Amino acid sequence: MSVSAKINAASAFLTDAPPGEIKDVYEDIKALVEDDEDVLDGLADAFEKYNLEQFVTVKVPGSDKTVVISRYNMLEDGGFYDAEVGKKFKLDHRSLKVSDVESYEGSESITSLTSEIKSYVLEHYPSPSSYGVFESPDGTLAVVIVGNKYSPHNFWNGRWRSSYVVDQSSKSITGTIALDVHYYEDGNVRLTTSKPISTSYTSTAGIAKAIAAAERGYQEDINREFAGLSDGAFKSLRRQLPVTRSKIEWGKSIGAYRLGQDIGGGRSK
Repeated sequence: MSVSAKINAASAFLTDAPPGEIKDVYEDIKALVEDDEDVLDGLADAFEKYNLEQFVTVKVPGSDKTVVISRYNMLEDGGFYDAEVGKKFKLDHRSLKVSDVESYEGSESITSLTSEIKSYVLEHYPSPSSYGVFESPDGTLAVVIVGNKYSPHNFWNGRWRSSYVVDQSSKSITGTIALDVHYYEDGNVRLTTSKPISTSYTSTAGIAKAIAAAERGYQEDINREFAGLSDGAFKSLRRQLPVTRSKIEWGKSIGAYRLGQDIGGGRSK
């Protein structure tokens, strides 16, 4: 296999890494290519793509707030900014090291919306979660929210990402909510799902409320889908009995089963 083919294959693995596991995937890639520097050096674009799409967060010296990395707050020189923090900086996408930190003065027009989004995130998202409100050259505003929950000792990690473009002229909001959860105890189960959002608002004070309503509706949809799995998808599995030969009580809540052990017949702890 040529070096370029190896880079393409490795890049695909890297950009599809589950939440909180990109370092593990990278170490596996290093082992597979036997630390081939030509291949590893060719993964720079994959790291950048992952960081931008997954809304990776970084700490900027002099601020307690974590800054979201996204295409919405990317500068022409490849750096990033956060108006609330008042900083712009460069980023090494592989190591996530921040450098060349400078002062940045953003528009005061986003101050009010930033405050509302901050209150919403602090109330409804687990800690640590991050957000950002960014102004585009065309006058639209971008709202980015990311919530991470990592529990590798319990063999699961998850990430909620949402991004919205606010058109102030039409008072419309369009965006996407994406969910990625990986469970890997005695098995490998991954949920990736997303939903496009289109809504509107009547005043600037209503932007955060419209976003909150859209996200609450999506979470309720997901809850309903999971509640129906026991009578739907799981019940229609080909294997009538697990390898333990014990009949599954499908009427139970799915949460009562540990996917890797109870359904898969794994070892007990």
